[in-house]
Amino acid sequence: MRGELDEKVILITGATSGIGLATARHFSTLGACVVGAARSHDKGREFLEQLSVDNANVRFIATDVTINDQVKQMLAFALDEFGRLDFAFNNAGIFIKEPLLDEHEEDIWDTVMSSNLKSVYRCMKHEVKAMLQSKPAGGVIINNASIVGHRGSTASGLAYTTAKHGVIGLTRQAALSYVDQNIRINAVSPGPTLTAATSAGLSGSEEEVTARLTSLNPTGRTVPAEQIAKTVAFLCSSAASMINGHDIPLDGGQLAKL
Repeated sequence: MRGELDEKVILITGATSGIGLATARHFSTLGACVVGAARSHDKGREFLEQLSVDNANVRFIATDVTINDQVKQMLAFALDEFGRLDFAFNNAGIFIKEPLLDEHEEDIWDTVMSSNLKSVYRCMKHEVKAMLQSKPAGGVIINNASIVGHRGSTASGLAYTTAKHGVIGLTRQAALSYVDQNIRINAVSPGPTLTAATSAGLSGSEEEVTARLTSLNPTGRTVPAEQIAKTVAFLCSSAASMINGHDIPLDGGQLAKL
């Protein structure tokens, strides 16, 4: 796969931690040109320090994906730096503690939906435009959904679960629209993955959070971020050329468990 992805250009949102950082590292080792995006300038500097040691074709742009102008600037930056866009991984999002429906507030709903669903719509819109401008036109977009996009969960929140259902629907519908223009669109749905964002959204110590997450997975383990990164790379490869409009669960069998 290294030869196939060598010098291909990938944009990764939420790239400075967790699944995004693992994916950036993996694509970097495969020789891809990596454009990372996240909100923090400081974390962006750390991102460049870590990845540019082994790959000179790594860039970073501070971006809030809930702001349309910043998303447009992010795509313009990627095109200015590398001249094209081959792949995009829409990974940015938030996971916060949410109250139950009867105590839920609209500002919480709007914040979670903006960060986890509308941001994906916004990024896809501009990514598709960039891919259509590339010569030859085409590319692959991967959206980070969740297994809670397939069912409810006591470990999730109302708005988060709704948003992830929406990401899967958005993926399927958009995939049908651009199949004739050589753009494939898929999603990945990680199961319990231990990241800083996940820990922040769950109550308890790190040990308690880890125990809670591993109990959800039939394998008795959390999902490694590196495994998700490898799946994203597979979906970008020619080996996945007939996979379009699908969501790939990475959950150790959690969705299959009654």
